[in-house]
Amino acid sequence: MEYFTSEELLKTNRNQVKTRLQQCVGQLVRFDFSIKTFKKCLKKYFNNNLDIKMLDVGPGNATFAEQLRELNYHNIYGVDIDNYVPDEHKHLFVKFETADLNLDKIPWQDESFDVVTAWCVLPHLENPFHCVREIARVLKKNGLFLFTVPHLTSKPSIAYFKKYGNFSMYRNKNNHIILFTQSIINKMVEKYFDILEIEYAVRPKIFSGGFRKTLRKIVYNLVKKISAKLTKSLERRWAYDTIYIIQKK
Repeated sequence: MEYFTSEELLKTNRNQVKTRLQQCVGQLVRFDFSIKTFKKCLKKYFNNNLDIKMLDVGPGNATFAEQLRELNYHNIYGVDIDNYVPDEHKHLFVKFETADLNLDKIPWQDESFDVVTAWCVLPHLENPFHCVREIARVLKKNGLFLFTVPHLTSKPSIAYFKKYGNFSMYRNKNNHIILFTQSIINKMVEKYFDILEIEYAVRPKIFSGGFRKTLRKIVYNLVKKISAKLTKSLERRWAYDTIYIIQKK
């Protein structure tokens, strides 16, 4: 979808955007990277406590919330610049609020949540630094923030840049507008968070279409059985998205 300002999202292009987002499922959610990351953190950091309170920032059409409900997890809250949740999914949220994440306060009190998620949200914002400060405010001490950004230094990303002079997920008709290098991530989060883990989401398309990609899939599946360290190296090399798991100080 093309880039729109906050005013365009809420006024001149509101109906167009709402129609599209109610039908759109982000790839990280569609390919289960988001739910797998949440399940891992629920087990590792919260001992599978299904009562923890979670805020999903930019939930779109609430497919991720639906996946959470399938885990028997119910304590879900949502916030976005507008409500794109279809009527049949509205029941998934205990409460849903609207706010311009670029400049508004997230409409909850300090230290309200155990976990905040933002799946491919920050790259769409004109002011992601403000959004992260607000997320830090509404998180409890030691609470987790799970978020994703495009992985700019993967082999496919660099190859695309060398060929076209641009990154594939920042084309003119794409609404990603902020580039995130590791140093920018550090500047954005280090005052409020400790980075616990960095993971890499390898989308299925990296393994489909031709002999080389088929061979790549065979190698990847083999390596996963023998070496976690080498697996992480391959994922860093091939991934389109970076997943951050960070903890409030």
